[in-house]
Amino acid sequence: MKAEGQKVPKIKICGVTSEQEAEYLNEAKPEYAGFVFYPKSRRNVSLEQAVRIAACLDRSILRVAVTVSPTAEFVRKAGKMGFDLLQVHGEFGEKERAAAEIPVWRAVNIRDEASAAEFFLREHKQGLKNICGYVADGAQYGAGKAFDWEKMSRQLHACTTGKQLILAGGLTAENVADAIRYVDPDIVDVSSGVEEQGKKSREKITGFIRKVRENEQ
Repeated sequence: MKAEGQKVPKIKICGVTSEQEAEYLNEAKPEYAGFVFYPKSRRNVSLEQAVRIAACLDRSILRVAVTVSPTAEFVRKAGKMGFDLLQVHGEFGEKERAAAEIPVWRAVNIRDEASAAEFFLREHKQGLKNICGYVADGAQYGAGKAFDWEKMSRQLHACTTGKQLILAGGLTAENVADAIRYVDPDIVDVSSGVEEQGKKSREKITGFIRKVRENEQ
């Protein structure tokens, strides 16, 4: 149960890889669908595949291009191929930032308070143009491991003032209520937590979304 005064976060289902999975999202109606462009990920898709799958999604579901240290060329392409947001892990230099034509979520891998503080210090020095949110992820991208929500919550809110706070890493239907209670994010972001044998599960997607929204007024 969420604490009094806490908002009900929006939901992103990440790592969509097929038209069938897109149909699951159309039924469950999360606010965001993530497409991973990272060859080392088992959820990796090409831009062409993602555009084809995204065409099956209800238009109310926003498309997020999830990348790791993208080139300026890729950043420009994502902005021209119908994606609504760009989510960037890894490096994101001045040239790449300047190429962004759509809003950006910048991802930080949370290891401890010191490394998180260092990341946000670098971000503020580089400037926050086009950055509309920060994805607080586990220590390793795509590993499905949570960080210490209670310990990191205050720092995350202090460092992301005025931006969306997206909570990722190790979320499941079983722990998302606790995650929301501790962190109070704007958006919860799930991938492996709604999968069965490496594929998105209709039942797990439905169960996760139900758990997030069960106290919605």
